[in-house]
Amino acid sequence: MNSQKVNIKIYSDNEDISTINSGLRQVELESVPIAFTNPNSFCAEEDTIIILQIDSLGSGLLAEVSQARKGIPNKIITVIRNNNALLVSTVAKMGLTDIFVFPYEILKFTSYIKEIVNNGLYKTSAAPSPKDDDIRYNLSKIVGSSQKFSRTIELAKKVSEQSTSNILLLGETGTGKGLFAKAIHNYGKNYKEPFVDIVCTAIPENLLESELFGYEAGAFTSARTRKLGLFEIAENGTLFLDEIGDMSLNLQAKLLRAIEKKVIKRLGGIVDIPINARIISATNNNIEEMIEEGSFRRDLYHRLNVVTIELPPLRERSEDIISLANHFIEEFNSLFEKSIKKINKELRYFFLAYPWPGNVRELKNLIERAVLLSEDGEIKVSDFSDLIKAVPVVMDLNKFENEIPENVIRMDINYGTTDIKKLAKHYTIQVMEKVGGNKSQAAKILGISRPKLDTLVSKKK
Repeated sequence: MNSQKVNIKIYSDNEDISTINSGLRQVELESVPIAFTNPNSFCAEEDTIIILQIDSLGSGLLAEVSQARKGIPNKIITVIRNNNALLVSTVAKMGLTDIFVFPYEILKFTSYIKEIVNNGLYKTSAAPSPKDDDIRYNLSKIVGSSQKFSRTIELAKKVSEQSTSNILLLGETGTGKGLFAKAIHNYGKNYKEPFVDIVCTAIPENLLESELFGYEAGAFTSARTRKLGLFEIAENGTLFLDEIGDMSLNLQAKLLRAIEKKVIKRLGGIVDIPINARIISATNNNIEEMIEEGSFRRDLYHRLNVVTIELPPLRERSEDIISLANHFIEEFNSLFEKSIKKINKELRYFFLAYPWPGNVRELKNLIERAVLLSEDGEIKVSDFSDLIKAVPVVMDLNKFENEIPENVIRMDINYGTTDIKKLAKHYTIQVMEKVGGNKSQAAKILGISRPKLDTLVSKKK
């Protein structure tokens, strides 16, 4: 861990910080200097994580943070106790996105602290560039160099830099639509403003409406205080509506009005509230088919897709599979404090043959499991034996006009064996067939020498 290089400074409107300290002890940060600091002295220091504990809307700390935070590059984490919804909304509206409600989210808090310490995300010796503010959500840092994926990245950069127009992200489950949404926000003109996201299918329709538009005190039985909606919280920033295709027609109509009029009404309210948030929406559904079926409004669709960005599935960007796998190995090596080697040639055969129906998310989850469970410093073919059950159709190579890129040929049958020598021979033969028996070209694709290729092909079954 990097604990010896990082300080943690706690600012609180209450001297009782025992809950925070308890959480920090769970991630073995006893050696990290932790200080309770007078809220009136709120400031930045090099290599310091700032934790705010705010218990009251009347806190003088809120005012101090509001005035000073724009000049502070530090990682700021906010802890709110007793699940005060209005306080959470107010803090989020200030642009403080790393918010944890105690005691319900203490485990998430400790896990997050460990992540940013292990990965050095607290470093502030120099104020970060807006484009490099968050490594995990940065268009320039997203792994992938295949031609199709590179075009997607360039389109995202262009629309981020040049406008705040609404964007519709299309792609299969696991292609990274949420990552792209946050990265587009970070790359755009309003990167300092809030990024607010919601999964439309995760919340019942009646609650989703109140989440989006907010409500006034007394709007319904349990509404004891006013609640700001996500449209208000995302003011001048970005509102990301994930799985928009599953939103009901009734709520679609209300969303359309908000986008067209640029105003909302809280539930139980009578006043129109101006809004100014860019909307990024995403779905894995076929929206055009839904329009024809009558389950999605055509007028809303046109409002949402000023720019459409399609994220290719992993099977259509085979050139990126190995680099992504190695990237995830490095990530989980750091998280789990391991030193697993990168993908070897044995695993390449499997990874390039598998269809990845869960796309990048599936790849990441499998790598995480393999790294976590590894006991001998490497991940092996046997760690992914379940992948052998599904081997896809060989990719269409005719689209490549000149050289066939590395790593694009896949097995076309279910070759039910874990014997890597047999798989290597089988794979080599398929490559040879696809290039018309050209051994030089086949050897280049496989990354092996001609003699090695001859040996593989000539081996007895």
